[in-house]
Amino acid sequence: MPFIPCLKHEGSYILYIKVNQDKAEFICEECCLQLQELNLNLNIQELIHIKTAYKSPQLLLTHKDYSSYIKQSLNEYDKFNENCIRGIFKDINTQISKIQNAFQIVQEELEYYTKQFLNMKQKFKDELTKLIKFEQFKQIIENLENLGDSISSKVMEENEKILYQYLQDLKNMDHKELHIQLLDKMKLLRIEFKDLYQEQYPQFSKLQDELKSFNISYQGFIKQIKFIKFEQFNFNFSGTQLLQEWFQYKILNTIVSKNKKIITNIEKIYLSNQDGLNAQAFWNKINYRSNLLMIFKSKSGYIFGAFSPCQWISGGGSYVQDNKLSSFIFSQTQDQIYPIKDAQKGNAIYCNQSYGPIFGGGHDLYFQPDFQNGSSSLGHSYSCDQYQISNRNTHLFGQSNPNIAECEIFMLTFS
Repeated sequence: MPFIPCLKHEGSYILYIKVNQDKAEFICEECCLQLQELNLNLNIQELIHIKTAYKSPQLLLTHKDYSSYIKQSLNEYDKFNENCIRGIFKDINTQISKIQNAFQIVQEELEYYTKQFLNMKQKFKDELTKLIKFEQFKQIIENLENLGDSISSKVMEENEKILYQYLQDLKNMDHKELHIQLLDKMKLLRIEFKDLYQEQYPQFSKLQDELKSFNISYQGFIKQIKFIKFEQFNFNFSGTQLLQEWFQYKILNTIVSKNKKIITNIEKIYLSNQDGLNAQAFWNKINYRSNLLMIFKSKSGYIFGAFSPCQWISGGGSYVQDNKLSSFIFSQTQDQIYPIKDAQKGNAIYCNQSYGPIFGGGHDLYFQPDFQNGSSSLGHSYSCDQYQISNRNTHLFGQSNPNIAECEIFMLTFS
């Protein structure tokens, strides 16, 4: 991208965009040094790098003020840029070229897959460009670029105002709706570009026996392919009647992020409408199981739940410690997630066959055996101070008692 001169420092060129509460500024490297010297708490990582943003429109939606699940989705997506993808296949092709002629067809298939995948990424990028009106951003940059050294302070100020308004419009977008639209586009792409690894690489399976000496590199290749297939976005699961798709993604992305593992299977193990809504039916289905995602719907229509990697073992009563700190409570109704506190990891869950599920030492979430009575002292072991909650006792249920109408429990398996 051509250089835009900085009006504040002769000989320097604009590199970044600094977004403040009330304006956006074009700044150069000298501007950055000057701000740091003035102790204005400048964080380089919070600046928008123009050259990078110009090539990757998703960067404009990963600013700290925007929705966390949008940032998580796009950050995961952007890990596999063109250089990354081409680098993966370059390494694989270099290794394959050292093997006998039997591998030639695999090499050709890999090249075809690379083109198909990059085409898929481009289609997704084009769709994102439309949704966030990226042409407006490009037009601002190009207008300044065309002026070059003749640019005036007035013009720079006018363009900064236009830029700030554009970024404010992005910030004020309905991010939930945008997230749903992006998920829908990913679905269409997965349908359009079928799973080539499974359906169009028959020779790959036939050659597995010949790859024994190539095993380490081969296993690494398979692992990369799993990511390339947009598997990190394919989080929605069938069977739940309670969680909406956009919130399914948010919950499962949180679980993956905290456990640092890929979910390989989601099995429904308990459904209150079929198995009964009481402590005995609950423990019959979940005893000695771990990595359980529990989803509840109160008679007030509030949908909430919790996840913990801890093992549920019925008995006389004992707390279970979560050393991974990956347990959390959530509310779909409030669109909020409440992670376990480090100091309370020893009280992640409480197992007692005389009660329903219990989370936290407070208890943050507590069910009596009928699942109608119970309580919530949210904030005791699971953090909720990040939200402004007026009544923590009714926040999850919509009333003081759980009064559960439905419950679903899923067991997750990780790779």
